[in-house]
Amino acid sequence: MNYEISGKTLEAASEKSCIKVFLLLISSIVFVPAAYVFVAAVFIASVPSSAFNHKAAQDEFVLVALYCVTGVLFSRYRLISSAFAAMFGLCMFSYYLFFSSINAQDLQKAKKLLFMVSIIVFLIGIAQFLSPDFSMPSKWVDAGQFKLSRRIYSTFYNPNVFGFFINFIVIMACEKLDLRNPGMELAAMVLGLVCLFLTFSRTAWISLIASLLAASLFDRKYLKYAAFVSAAIFGSDALLGIGRVSPTRAAGDSSFLYRIEIWKACLNIIRDHFFTGIGFGTLFKHISSYSDAVKPNIEHCHNIYLQVFTETGAIGALVASTLLYRVVCAVLHNIKASRQKETWVTAFAVLSMALIHGTVDSVLLTPQILLLASMYAGAMKRLTIDN
Repeated sequence: MNYEISGKTLEAASEKSCIKVFLLLISSIVFVPAAYVFVAAVFIASVPSSAFNHKAAQDEFVLVALYCVTGVLFSRYRLISSAFAAMFGLCMFSYYLFFSSINAQDLQKAKKLLFMVSIIVFLIGIAQFLSPDFSMPSKWVDAGQFKLSRRIYSTFYNPNVFGFFINFIVIMACEKLDLRNPGMELAAMVLGLVCLFLTFSRTAWISLIASLLAASLFDRKYLKYAAFVSAAIFGSDALLGIGRVSPTRAAGDSSFLYRIEIWKACLNIIRDHFFTGIGFGTLFKHISSYSDAVKPNIEHCHNIYLQVFTETGAIGALVASTLLYRVVCAVLHNIKASRQKETWVTAFAVLSMALIHGTVDSVLLTPQILLLASMYAGAMKRLTIDN
């Protein structure tokens, strides 16, 4: 009798944990402020029971903690930097929730839920484009180079952030895509590609194609996906005469030229704060001292590598590089050794996309994408534990 009661209790606890994870997943895609409020509440509720003490992730926790300390300790604006450190902490807790609360079967349910929510988000994006009342900030496109009046973003606040999310979903859909038995994967991929084109995010376009080509090193089916995406995106761009991928137009695009000015200013900041950086989230406090061309309200470096070095210096860059090295090694090891090779090839494609995308944008470090990336990393950690 006692065994049955404890078994039912554990099952109920497991179901409760799954509900938390699923709610977090939905809210992070639909309305990210609610997701952070929710995960903060779960974290506070977990503190008294010490429920988040898990040896399987001690190394990751230590590295992220060191990175956060670096980003706050040497900042001249510690209140601002502390807020960003808290964001990293909540993302790390989300990572923990995913690998500690659900099993392999629950992960499959989470994947189906991800596709369902994504399809809804894609439909919202298409509705945005078709809405006669839709408008966008003028800074999102160089009107002198491109005749664009609309770039969709759905629930992601920015087309480039939305493009990153779409890439993630398309790569996930490719893993089990079966044209003979169409399902949510096919719907997510088709709608996702439509939305990806309508973001007009060249970084998202190129990083998706490049990551699919990278994945083809381990599974040749990704070559046909890369060819299809290339034909769909570049063909539509040429057919509609938009020219987003035209080298000539790109060279004269004010957004690209502006990025160069930001990168030059960041390199100068790194020169003056080489070891410690300037602290999380404080670029806008420093940038005007290093560039007359860059507006003082700039939020990030438009390059994740420069951003890490600018904010946390050589110390933080070393910590981040160590964490990245561990991730890359784990992914490559599991591609060779795991019984779920397909899933790890997908992880390799996602990682490749993020690293390529990060060369010209800092989307990975935005609150919405960082939270989603943390949950995905937690799900992959769960697979390593189960194996």
